[in-house]
Amino acid sequence: MIVLTTSRDPSRRTRSFCRVISRFMNWRYVQRGKTSLESILNEFENVVVVKEIKGNPSFMDFYRNGEREMTWRMNVGVIRREKMDDSHVYFAGKVDFDPLLLGALPKIDAGERFVQRTKPKKIVHARGGRLEFRYGKKPVLTMKVLRIHEGHNKD
Repeated sequence: MIVLTTSRDPSRRTRSFCRVISRFMNWRYVQRGKTSLESILNEFENVVVVKEIKGNPSFMDFYRNGEREMTWRMNVGVIRREKMDDSHVYFAGKVDFDPLLLGALPKIDAGERFVQRTKPKKIVHARGGRLEFRYGKKPVLTMKVLRIHEGHNKD
């Protein structure tokens, strides 16, 4: 299970973004409050931390076993609340990271066969750094990944 949390005292837009992406990706959203990041990293194995600039979600840090695996710099566009089920998420298109890190099905032969059999409702369309999260035919979230930094840092 992947746990999503925020930096301290997030804006309304950042909280909304976290609720939508956690529901879409089947992650668990944990409101951080005064809990330290170190405490959360010790308690959970896979953690995603959303940080903001001027009230907008701008960074996502991906941690595995307390070590930072990757950081995204991003711009978030559309955020829509939608009732969703717990079905699998499928990445359609080419991305510069492994979708398995996010708990999603990658676009490989096995993933393609699974998608053809199950017809998933949650699809992330990737085109040139833009990610469009769709539930059925409705766009739920749009995001442009500006930069991906991979590295093992604990901070």
